[in-house]
This record gives sequence, structure tokens and C-alpha cells, in this order.
Amino acid sequence: MRKHLLLLLGLIVAVFMARGQTVNYFHCLEVMGGGEVMLTWAPPGDQAEFVAYKIFNRVPPGNFNLIHSEPDYNSTNYLHNISVASTQSVQYYIVTKQSTLPDDTSYILSSIHLSISLNSADPIIASLNWNELHDPLLPGSSAYYRVMMHNTADPIFSIVGSTINIHYSMPVSVCRDTLTFQIEIDHDFGCTSKSNISSIFVEDITPPPMPMLDSVSINPYTGEAILGWRPSTAGDAAGYVIYHVKTDINDTLYWIPGIDSTYCFDLSFDPCSEYRSYAISAYDSCDNISPGSYDIPQRTILLNEVDFDPCSMVNTLSWTEYINMNPALEGYLIYLSIDGASFEVLTSVQQNVIIYEHEGLEPGHTYQYFIRAFSIGNAVTSSSCIRQLTTWQYKQPIDNRMENASVENSEMVALSLLPDTFAFVPMLNLYRAENESGPFSLIAELEVSGQEVLYFDDLSAEVNYRSYYYYTSLIDSCGNEVLASDLMRTILLQGENSGQLNMLDWNAFEGWPVNVASYEVFRAVNETGSFEKIGETPGNILMFEDDISSLSGEFSMIRYVIRALQDDDATRFSWSNEIFFEYIPNIYLPNAFTPNGKNPIYKAVGNFADFKEYRLDVYNRWGELIFTSRDFSLGWDGTYKGSTAPGGVYVCILSYSSNQGASTTLKTTFLLLR
Repeated sequence: MRKHLLLLLGLIVAVFMARGQTVNYFHCLEVMGGGEVMLTWAPPGDQAEFVAYKIFNRVPPGNFNLIHSEPDYNSTNYLHNISVASTQSVQYYIVTKQSTLPDDTSYILSSIHLSISLNSADPIIASLNWNELHDPLLPGSSAYYRVMMHNTADPIFSIVGSTINIHYSMPVSVCRDTLTFQIEIDHDFGCTSKSNISSIFVEDITPPPMPMLDSVSINPYTGEAILGWRPSTAGDAAGYVIYHVKTDINDTLYWIPGIDSTYCFDLSFDPCSEYRSYAISAYDSCDNISPGSYDIPQRTILLNEVDFDPCSMVNTLSWTEYINMNPALEGYLIYLSIDGASFEVLTSVQQNVIIYEHEGLEPGHTYQYFIRAFSIGNAVTSSSCIRQLTTWQYKQPIDNRMENASVENSEMVALSLLPDTFAFVPMLNLYRAENESGPFSLIAELEVSGQEVLYFDDLSAEVNYRSYYYYTSLIDSCGNEVLASDLMRTILLQGENSGQLNMLDWNAFEGWPVNVASYEVFRAVNETGSFEKIGETPGNILMFEDDISSLSGEFSMIRYVIRALQDDDATRFSWSNEIFFEYIPNIYLPNAFTPNGKNPIYKAVGNFADFKEYRLDVYNRWGELIFTSRDFSLGWDGTYKGSTAPGGVYVCILSYSSNQGASTTLKTTFLLLR
């Protein structure tokens, strides 16, 4: 029996050891000129354990296939002779086969595929886009991609830029040429990943001179953005291009035909919710476009939402600076209307001021504002949209509690929270820590909106490994964080399997207004079995011993979960995580039984975990088979051919096998007592 159990344990260990693990040793992919791919890696493990490198490849959307097996441990390169990498990204990974240790499986790397396009509205801007080698970047990888380029006259690549992004835009200042690009990224291992080589043909001629914007403004009463400029001095100018200037690239908004056109409306966005920077260029009759005024853009003034402080009864106004005004910016006028009256100038501020506090407000009034920038000599002005706010009096919250925190399905912590609903509380902050003393981290900002109970599922909690402390605080109408709740702690169930005795222990649930009344212990047999209550402890007892020696039959797993009760009626409760113990067969044969007595049936006893086949045979002293059973729940009742068998010594042979194919035979003698 001991020999077979050791054999089964060895098979289980072997299966576990055969599982692979992901290791960072595959570092670089270089796409060669003909689309071939050079792979570079580092030996990942013990050379004494090494068997071979197995290299796998797929051309998306296809499946991975083994393309090469390398028996040389010191080999760190492989050239895959394909051509498709010049037209799309292909993927690779490496499995290092080892003799007794688990296989080392590398990350999946994708060859970098570069594509290039020219902005159809501005052909002197080249846009390069490529995929990532790995997301996130490999440990040891440079954070920057190098953009390499050469032209027809100089076929040697040189660096023209670098970026942490997977796209890059650059002006192309050539008249007629083919430009060739390649993307590179280095690794500390000493290798460099390179993309395919991609080329574009560029043709350009002399554009018109760059025009200038005079002003960008908003009609505060209609909310329309208005742009104005002077006519181009180029005789062949045919119109103008208006651009939305961004940090990384400029979007073309409008093509305005006609050399004498001097203004336009931008109705493509809401200037009251965001500001927009503009540039302008001119185009000629051959559609050659002048440089845009990107370096000296002008932008709308965004007057932000009015920040009202009900504690001090002050409205704080803030707005974006007007840039590149010509003539130069002199200052800002602040216009005010109270309760719908006509707008009047409240005050003026200097050109370097973009924040103003309007003091001395009264509750219950509607205040409307807009900002107007003005140049030296008042030659040019620019206005913002109108913002308004109705003042109110502040009420401080007085209550904040946590209702419950319970582990659900061993996957998350379900929390219910009770913020103050009588005061204006816009937000609630939820904090979590692993220790009572912290540090606590903010894990959620929840909108209260007058709700009496807030629910939140903490999906990031590792509920099977640790217990968590939670508390909440309220954000009042002034933006202050106030009124922290008491701490609430979840239950972490742990246990130890000691033969026939399973030892369970857990931490105390904390945070209810009253102490925990009791803890219920639930047990389930096998992976799909239903939980049944098997015991209960007082609220101050945090451990339980489960003697499973009386369990018999087919089971391979026992699962446990704990439920804390606030009171005897279970009106509020909190669950722990679920734990489980796995079992291998543990069967024995009794040495005696007494029909019609305490042990009236003779049969095998124990745990039939991982059970597949079973047979029990009983022989009398002359070797005659008098009983047989193929069901572990059925045993011999002490009769033979309808008559009572005499007391004495009998022989039992038990044979069974597991689902993995391991067979066991037990043989014993036993007494039939009358």
C-alpha cells in the first residue's frame, strides 16, 4: 500500500514539474532587408538541465507552429528565412526544454512593422506608425524608439528623432526625393530590435508665404468661435487652411477658398467646454501649402466653471491665457451680470493675471461672467463664453458609516456604505489598507448624489491571501475631506490539513456597531458540492477543528468558508474567502464485524478520492468466493446463499484504481463475530 501511494505522489509531482513558467530571456527581433527575422535571446537557466530551444512562430491571424529546435545551449541567435515580415508583424516565442526542471517559456515578441503616410491636408508632414515589440516594454529595454532615415543621395541610415510612443510625425522639407525609414529600439543585453524598411516619395515646390491670424474670439451670447486674418500677399494664393493646433499633431479643420476671405466660424466644437488653438496657412492654385502659423498659434479663452466657496462666499474665476495677440496683450476685462441684469465691467486685471476672486457674494443669487482680452490700444479683443453660478449656503455632513464588507465567491469584497444624506455630499472616498495602522490607499471615489446606501465591489482585493481594512471619508461642498468612518475589516480564512483533522483559523471581523455574535463554519465535499453548516463558534473564538474521519465515500476535495453573524437572527453577515484541501485515496479494511451489532456490514472504509474502479471479494477458509461487490457503498451482511454464515475467520481481497490508472490491491483476514 505504501509503495503505491509513493508512486502516485511521484506522478503528481512530475506533472507539476512539467508545467512551464514565463521567463524574460527573449530580447530582440530584427527584420532584415528581405523580410527575414533575426531572433536574439540569452540562455535562461542551468546548462546542466538544458535540452533544447524550441522556437515557435505565427503569422497573425494564424496559429503558432514550431519552426526550429536548437540543441546548442550557447546559441543565442536564429535567422528565420521568411519574407512576410516586410509586409506585416509576425510573432515568436521560445521554450527552453529542461531535463528535470520546468520548461522556461519566453514572452511573446512581435516584429516591429513600420507604416508611413503623408497627411493628405499637409503633405509635408510624414506620419510614422508601428506596433510595439512587447506591451509593456521588456525589462532591460530602452524606453525610446529611434527613428532612422536615409534619402536617395545618402543610403546610410541616420537618426532623425526618438520617441516613447509608437508613432512619430516630422516635417519633410525636400522638393522631390524618396525617403526611407526604419525604427530601432535597444536592449541592455546588447541587441537591437529593428522594424522593416519603409519608403515614401515626396514632392514639394515653393509654397505661398505664411499668413497670420489677427484674432480668435467667441461671441459670448451665441457661443460661436470666430477667426479673423488679413489677405495673403501671394499672387497665386487660392485660399486658406485653418488648423487645430495640438501637442503632437495639427488637425485640419477647414479649407477656406478665395484669396479675399478674411474670417470663418468654427462650429466643430463647444468653445464653452474646451479651448482650441488655431494656426493658418495659405495654399496656391497648385495645392502647395504654405507653412502654418503653428509656432505662434492663437487660441480661444476658456473661462472655467465658476468655483464657488460657500464657506467664504467667494466665486473664483479662472481662464486660459490669450496667446500671441498682435498688437500685444494689455489685460483682461471681467464682465458681470447679477440675476439676469445687463452685463457691466466688474474690474480689469493685467495681462499676467488669469485668476480673480469675486468676494462679498450673497446666497440665492445667480452670477454670470465672461472675460474679454484686449490689446495695446484696444485694437484687438477676444471674448470668452458666459459662465454662471447660483450661490447657496453650506451645510456640514454629520454622519458617515460603513454598513458591511463581505468576501463574495472568493473573488472580491462587496462593500455597502452609509454616507450622510441630509447635507450636500457630492463625493465619498473609499480607502483600503492591509494593516490597521496603514498605509491606506484611495481605491475609489464614489458619487453620492443623495443615495442612502452606496455599493462598491473591490475587484482588486486579493481576498484569498490577506484581510483588508477599509474606511470612508466624505467630500463636502467646499471640497474638504471630512468625517472619516470607523474601520471595517474582512475575514481571511486559513487552514491546515493534519490527516483526519482539518484545522481552521481566521481573523475577527471588525466594524459593526456591536461585536460579532458568532461564526458559522460551512463545509462542502468535492469541487461542485454544496456548502452545509457543520459548526458554529462564539464571536470570541477564531478557530475550528473538523474531524473528517467519519467521512467515507468518493471525494477528492473538502472546501470551507466562514460566515460572521452580527446577531442570532443573521440579519447582517459577512463571508470569508473559501479554502480547500485535496485528498488522495486512503482506504483500509476492518479486522472484524458483527452482523446485527455495532458494525453490521463488512466493507471498505475511508476516502475514495480520485476513484475509478472498485471490487471487493470475500472468501471462506476453504477459498470459496461467498460475496463480491463493485460498489464501495455495498458490503457483506454475513449471509451466504440466503443463510447465516458461521462465525470465524474469512479472507477479503479489495482491488481499486484511480482515474490516473494507478491500481491497488489490499488483502486481509477478518473475524465474523456472532
